[in-house]
Amino acid sequence: MRELVKMFADTATLDDIGIGGVRDSLADQLFPATSTVHTRARYFLFIPWIHAAAAAKFTGTAVVSKANDRERVFIETMKAAGHTQGLIGRIAGKGVTILPSSIYWSALGKLGIREDSGPRSAWQVSVEAPAGFPSDVESGFTMTPAEAAWLQERILATSPTSYLAHLVTNGLNVDIRDFESPWDHPALESASGTIRATVRHARLFSLAINGAALLYNLLVAEKYDGVKGSDQAGYVEAYRDLLAEWAERTANHATELRSWDVADFWLSVDRGRSTPIPPGTKVFVDEWIAAVTADEATKAASSSHLRRLVATRERANKGEQSRLNNDRALKNWAGASGAGQLVYRWPNVQTLVGDIAEGLGHAAS
Repeated sequence: MRELVKMFADTATLDDIGIGGVRDSLADQLFPATSTVHTRARYFLFIPWIHAAAAAKFTGTAVVSKANDRERVFIETMKAAGHTQGLIGRIAGKGVTILPSSIYWSALGKLGIREDSGPRSAWQVSVEAPAGFPSDVESGFTMTPAEAAWLQERILATSPTSYLAHLVTNGLNVDIRDFESPWDHPALESASGTIRATVRHARLFSLAINGAALLYNLLVAEKYDGVKGSDQAGYVEAYRDLLAEWAERTANHATELRSWDVADFWLSVDRGRSTPIPPGTKVFVDEWIAAVTADEATKAASSSHLRRLVATRERANKGEQSRLNNDRALKNWAGASGAGQLVYRWPNVQTLVGDIAEGLGHAAS
């Protein structure tokens, strides 16, 4: 049952306790122009090639419609050729509802590849599409050295002080897929002091707040067992075990957690945001961190204070969709909701950097 819980544990997107703003702010600083729905690096070329070709032949609204048609042709081409790992539309094919351009649109702007000019977008891509594209994409998602170098340059030009920029220049001599989190990568040692400080804040927040996510799932599991019946038993014990493991991890880092400059953490979180983190979120996080550093982690599963803190936060965040208040929402629980430790889009970053490394010929053997 514990393995099943871990299998369903979402590490990035679910946000029942309302800390997504903190998570995303740190992720944006470390890995700008990335997203949990990005799949492969070569999309940063595929989309400009498709839309620039449409803009060269058509005007007005026809540009968008023709580009969309070409995206669907591209999807079918890739699917037929078996290039399906990371393919958006792998199952639905040309009938996919959300096209790759919609998913990558914002990131293309952040990297300076897409520039809005009045009602149209101008595309800044210096690498030509392969012959026959998009009806023929023999190489699939494999980038050429020129393509990888171009995307590397775009990252360095638009986000030179980010951890992502550091990884695509100083982290290509090892296979990024060998490291489970951003703080495990050896390139961090040679990063700037600002990057190291932000990664440290991200790591300690991930460690501390994971207990709140696990406790929330324990509360749901207790209620779920009561609604579903004894045949669904096992989740409660699993989450108690996971909380015990989390408490042991926090105990191993107790000195570091107590010395953590939480005020500087909030300055780091708010850096680059147009608006600060909402007060309710900040109060909840501060109270949780204070409890963890006061050794309440060891009794998180039974602490009335922590159980009340998490339950109140979830109800405030989810409203009528609160699983702790709404049995209909409770029945849709799949065994875990945001229970995994935060890694700030790391799986997607691994793919992006890995694709660039392979294109440049630096892939680990």
